[in-house]
Amino acid sequence: MQDAATDLARVLQRVRVRQMKAFEQAILESNRVFVTGLGRTGLMGRGFAMRLMHLGRRVFHVGDVITPAISKGDLLIICSRTGRSKVLSHYIRIARKAKARVAVVTAHPDSKAAEQADVVLHIDDRPGRRKRGRPPPPLGSLFEQALLIVLDQVVLDLMQMLDLTEQDMARIHTEFE
Repeated sequence: MQDAATDLARVLQRVRVRQMKAFEQAILESNRVFVTGLGRTGLMGRGFAMRLMHLGRRVFHVGDVITPAISKGDLLIICSRTGRSKVLSHYIRIARKAKARVAVVTAHPDSKAAEQADVVLHIDDRPGRRKRGRPPPPLGSLFEQALLIVLDQVVLDLMQMLDLTEQDMARIHTEFE
């Protein structure tokens, strides 16, 4: 367990605060936020979309049946370890055509998706991959773990910027009465 925590800490230490701030600013400046990703990385993105909703943001998960068309003033957030997915590249083309901004959270800042982004948040998962005789976590797990923590920190930062408390978020989350 300690090895896993050490690996994750190495990855998190390399996240650049300046990139996080630019990512947060892009969210704050957007009319609406559209979040997407594939596989387990997409699940982390979906959880982030839920937290943005708790912050009172107008947010949609790409592909849901109630997701409207993206437009100028909106932000598309792509969560992708590799940044190579043709599906996600297609979403970027749609966002660009609509004159929306694009943010990419990735382990590969030189990927095609990152090259097309207005904002890139780099989570470099290479330093966490152990070389001490034990295999690294499989199939991008370390990126996904770091992604969850980084996006949760973004939520904490946005809470502070928006002067929101956990109680404010809970009211948005649970008030169906």
